[in-house]
Amino acid sequence: MNTTCFLRGISARLVAVVGVMFFGMAPLPSRADVPDADAREFSGMYQITSSTDPAFPMLARQGWFLDFGKGIRAGHMSGNVAVALRRNPSVKVRIMAWQYFPKQGIMVMGNPFAEGSNKAVAKGNWKMRPAAGGFVLERANYQMVLHRGV
Repeated sequence: MNTTCFLRGISARLVAVVGVMFFGMAPLPSRADVPDADAREFSGMYQITSSTDPAFPMLARQGWFLDFGKGIRAGHMSGNVAVALRRNPSVKVRIMAWQYFPKQGIMVMGNPFAEGSNKAVAKGNWKMRPAAGGFVLERANYQMVLHRGV
C-alpha cells in the first residue's frame, strides 16, 4: 500500500471528524434570539403567572391554567378554553368560550351560553399583546401574564 494514499485517507477522515465536532459545538440559539410570541401563534396551554384581575385572582397554593387547544389559526379566531383552577390536590375545570378580534387586538372570554339562550355571555375583554414566553392580557387597570404551560 502506498504511504501517501494512506496518509491522505487518514487526513480526509480527520478533517471530516473535526468538521463535525466544530459544527456540533456551535452555540444553540439563546432565549434572546427567539422572537416574542405573536397572536397568530396563540394555542395550547398557558399558566397565569401573575394577575391583578379579580376574574383570575392569584392566591397562595393555587394556580390558573388556560388551555386554548388549537387556538388561533388560519380562519379560526374563536373556540373553547378549558379553565383549570388547581388547589393541590384538587382541580376544578370549567369550559368557557373565547374570541379574538385581530384588528383591535382584543381577546373576549366568557360563558358559552346564557341560561335559556344559546348566546355567549362575555366575562371580560382583554387587550392582548405578546410578551417574552407568552402574552399579557389587560383590561381597565388589571393585568394578567400568561406563560406557556409546562
